[in-house]
Amino acid sequence: MWISSQASCEVSVNCWWNQALPADRNVSLLCQTNTWGRDSSCGYCQLFIKLGHRHQFARACASANEAFNFSIAAEHREHIFCMCSEDTSATCNVTVRGGYPPSAPSRPDCAIEEPDIEHIYCSWTKSSEPMIPTVYTLHWKDYDGNIKSRESSSESALIDREEYIKSTDVSAWVTVKNMLGSAESEMTFFNTEHIIRPDPPYDINLSSDPLEFTWDMDCEGVGPTDKSCQVQYYAHNHMTDWIVVDDCQFTYVLEDPQPFTKYSFSVRCHCGYEEKVMSNWSMVSSVITPPAAPVGHLDVWSDCALNSDKSSCNVCWKEMPLSQARGEIIDYIVMLKLRNGTEVKQVTRQRRDTGSQHPAKQSCLQSRCFPLNPGVLGVFVSANTSMGTSDPTFMLFAMRGQTTPEVKLSVIGENQMLQVSWIVHPQFSESVLEYVVQHMSVAHTPHCLCLNWVRVNRTKRSVTLTGDFRNYTAYNVSLFAVFNNHSTFLKSATAYTLEGVPPEVTQIHVKNISHSSATLVWSPIPVHESKGVILHYLVGIKETGFNKSSDRTSMQLSDLQSDQQYHVWVSAVSAAGEGARSFTTFSTNKKDSNAILLAVYVALVFLVLLFFVLMLVYRPTLCFMKIPDPINSKTFKHMNFQHTLPLLCSLSELSLKISELEIVENPDPDTPTPPSDTESDKVLINVEPQHFQVPNGLGRTNENGNRPEEEPEESNRGHISKHDRWAKEYSEMVDTDEEKDDGDNEEWWDQQCVSDYERHFLPPVEAN
Repeated sequence: MWISSQASCEVSVNCWWNQALPADRNVSLLCQTNTWGRDSSCGYCQLFIKLGHRHQFARACASANEAFNFSIAAEHREHIFCMCSEDTSATCNVTVRGGYPPSAPSRPDCAIEEPDIEHIYCSWTKSSEPMIPTVYTLHWKDYDGNIKSRESSSESALIDREEYIKSTDVSAWVTVKNMLGSAESEMTFFNTEHIIRPDPPYDINLSSDPLEFTWDMDCEGVGPTDKSCQVQYYAHNHMTDWIVVDDCQFTYVLEDPQPFTKYSFSVRCHCGYEEKVMSNWSMVSSVITPPAAPVGHLDVWSDCALNSDKSSCNVCWKEMPLSQARGEIIDYIVMLKLRNGTEVKQVTRQRRDTGSQHPAKQSCLQSRCFPLNPGVLGVFVSANTSMGTSDPTFMLFAMRGQTTPEVKLSVIGENQMLQVSWIVHPQFSESVLEYVVQHMSVAHTPHCLCLNWVRVNRTKRSVTLTGDFRNYTAYNVSLFAVFNNHSTFLKSATAYTLEGVPPEVTQIHVKNISHSSATLVWSPIPVHESKGVILHYLVGIKETGFNKSSDRTSMQLSDLQSDQQYHVWVSAVSAAGEGARSFTTFSTNKKDSNAILLAVYVALVFLVLLFFVLMLVYRPTLCFMKIPDPINSKTFKHMNFQHTLPLLCSLSELSLKISELEIVENPDPDTPTPPSDTESDKVLINVEPQHFQVPNGLGRTNENGNRPEEEPEESNRGHISKHDRWAKEYSEMVDTDEEKDDGDNEEWWDQQCVSDYERHFLPPVEAN
């Protein structure tokens, strides 16, 4: 059991604790050292209990083999280790495990199997598994009282011919022992002349009607009444173990056998001696009983598409068990009741399974399905056998989309099983006849062939699904409630009996690439290919070490460097781990300086327009002075807007001059105040679009949209119509170049104050 190295100072320590004892604060450990030729010069070894960084002395073990025991806290039994002092080359290994003390075995059964050799073979049966190394010892005592023994690691031992005297009485028993305890069997007595095992019975006959089993047996010197036999039989598809019948002579008749069932029989006998040494079992004989009329009903279920009516459903049923069919099933009969009142009979032939089929396909053949056509109101299914037809079973249509209470469904896969549990409102379950748990693989097509379901009592809230489940395969589990005339879908979930690492993500690409960002997009892994529940996706950038999870199938990559190549990857993650990474490469765009200037220009123009709109709305009497036109700035003059902004302005607008707008408070106290809010409502603002033509500079138009041919430049500034005594509130808007060149000293209130800038950007205003 314990493997050692070739080191001369090797020590192995095996410790056991008794699992049969009730759990307590302390546990008693029984340890045994084994040195395997450890040299006497080697130093002593010690056992320690490791508690964090502290070590407590427990026991010193000598150089020779020894056994000892000690008690420690139960939580410390996994933290024992061994250390050898004074010799760093010495090794010491500790193994701690739980086990059970042995139970008493059965009394030994001894017989001479081969008359020519005459060795005595004794065997026994252990009553429990100790879980730790256990030694069995066979003891026997002859007629003189001499006791001999032979150890064995199994449940049998041999007494050689030289170790007993023929035709004498011998007693035998078995003892069993391990580190946690010992036990002894009952004693058996026999005469060495009478323990020769006889030959098995012969001339075996088996009939089916009635089910009778007969045989014959030879025993020299023994009368027929002294013989005794045991019969064992097994009913296929009905039983899991053999049934043994004692005290039979030469025949056995089985009463009330199952119809159309295969039965297997075997027999053994002894020749009447006191030792009752049984022969070996005879060869197995089998027979099939006659068929009978079927009993019971088929298990019928409906498989309807989500949110569909009865016209898109399949009627499914499980094969009738032989215990109910009681004969060979010829076909299944499906009776359809249509809306027009007629009935249609459909016959589906029984498929015969062959041993050459794949196990997965064989499991799919356990159910049958029949598609329904539109206009079906009722479905009845029955099995037709050679002895008759079973009672028809009415199929309940499964309805979806109905209002149901909240249901919590849990499906957990483990050890080739699915543990299904659910919670429903108690008031809802009062009207439920039973629950049906339906499960099918999402990979099977057509899915009807592998549809399976289990009916659950209305008082239960859990069930364990077993069958031919495959690892890394998704199964859809649905819960239904069955009522008097229909069934209702409650909830469904997807689960795996065992999850695996997801495959590589496919169809990964990058879109919406700019100089600083991009969008990574990938296709989700289909459920039937994912090998497990996809918890999330991992996205990474090789150059930056970026790594982030996502529960979507796209991710925005930001804060990237312009005009640089990036290697990005995507992987899927399940409970079993991360799958293979899919890589792709892309490059960001270069920065566009014209786009930046365009954005600045648009922002400045917007601010200027906003200012003049506020001026028209609030019409303040005192405002800021000298508002420049941003288009005349030096920055914009040096820009090639014909190339950069071809759609925003014309060539004529590029020759605009910087103008200043002066707004001052009305100096004349006799000048009337501005109109009230009611009067200002009379002001009409012409919002019709104006058309300008600028052949040589800034264009000007009159009110009709035509350019006057001989109008002086000052008149082109526009005008403001006066309303009675309403004084001017606009100041003169003059060009700075004209101020310097002309030096006009005309009073500002005698001048017209509508500038080219206003005419271009603002609509004309008329006061009534």
